[in-house]
Amino acid sequence: MIFYPTKQTIERFNIPMFEDLDDLGKAISAQVISKEQNDPLIQWGCKLFYFDRRKCLQVVNFACKFTIFLVDVKVKNFKYIPDSMFEYLFDYYSDNKKMTRCLELLAEDHPFVAFAPLTDKKIIATLNHTQSNFALDGYRFYDYIKNGILHSKQICRDVNNYCIFSERINGKRVLFSPGKRFEELLRARYLQV
Repeated sequence: MIFYPTKQTIERFNIPMFEDLDDLGKAISAQVISKEQNDPLIQWGCKLFYFDRRKCLQVVNFACKFTIFLVDVKVKNFKYIPDSMFEYLFDYYSDNKKMTRCLELLAEDHPFVAFAPLTDKKIIATLNHTQSNFALDGYRFYDYIKNGILHSKQICRDVNNYCIFSERINGKRVLFSPGKRFEELLRARYLQV
């Protein structure tokens, strides 16, 4: 998998880019990027933002705009972002055994993560749009606090069920929710259903 953080995200989380890696890291990253750079389903853009003075990350899939908001991310824990992302994915599809199997296959097929700077303007626009229109720059997250606990998994469910995006498929403009579209794409890849 390839994660594409914004410049601000790279700087704030001290994410080592290709030139900063040791020889083994460079070799693995080069192999991952060369093999996976043309597959939007396994590419994720990520952007830093703040909620209640806490560092948060928004992670968005290139193929279907599936969005995950991670709250209170520590610099030292940034390397666990892919694990956190999969935790949210498994939770989102917890009642869907076929999708659980697809996610397991996705994790098996793509065990390594490479990082490269985000330059895709469409993904940057999606990150900005979702942050401002759904999350209201973090202010909407206050609606998800119950008994002093932020329910971030519910945020993930709502953003992927209720945000609507459009895409041109076979010359026609198609509207979709990210959760449904991600399921369609993964099932097509792993179950041919």
